[in-house]
Amino acid sequence: MNIKDVEPRVAQKLIGPLREALKELSYPLPDGYQVRLSLLDLNGRKKRSNAAASNWSPESGRIEIRFEPARLEEKQLTSEIPRGTDDEPHAQPQRPSASVSGSNSYVHPAEGDLLKALDRAECKPGWNFVALKKFRDEILPLEHFVSMRTEVEQHTVLRSVIEKKFVLIGKVPNPKSPQFPVTTIRLNRLLPEVKAVLGHSANPDLDFHPVDIRGEPLSATILRDRR
Repeated sequence: MNIKDVEPRVAQKLIGPLREALKELSYPLPDGYQVRLSLLDLNGRKKRSNAAASNWSPESGRIEIRFEPARLEEKQLTSEIPRGTDDEPHAQPQRPSASVSGSNSYVHPAEGDLLKALDRAECKPGWNFVALKKFRDEILPLEHFVSMRTEVEQHTVLRSVIEKKFVLIGKVPNPKSPQFPVTTIRLNRLLPEVKAVLGHSANPDLDFHPVDIRGEPLSATILRDRR
């Protein structure tokens, strides 16, 4: 069991008692709010989501509990990516450093690195989709980006490309737990910004071109063979 498995389970068990305790103290929790719980080390840094649950203990760690309003599905997914604190570096650009002609969206170098990493993941043999959690918690930390040195920076950039629609969120059936579909991410390859990052904007051969084949239409051949 990993940290990412423990945190939502503990949060689910605490929501009832916390709601009642706050109500008794005249702090009723409005409907639609949910408990978010994070396991931290002694310095207040969040434990890696893919770390084993045994890496945290009450003697050597802390727990952060916060309440957040329920949001639309996409905002819920991106809110799971923790935001940096004031004393932590942010990879989100303060001003544009690269742009695509004729577009109002800009691609920061860190965003470009992340899009290329997702492109590599999507092209892996045997992979039909890329799970959001796997990409966020397993693939990104192994990339060792110069532009995103910390987990906080990686999560910030991931949220940014989702909000800009460079990366799209979807759902696929989960064969192990049908009631919990897998959240997936994929590149929005139709956007000129994404094409430019991947080096496809000036390559016309990447677009589909119909090829004329001599002879009768295939439908006529099929109908004749059925007679």
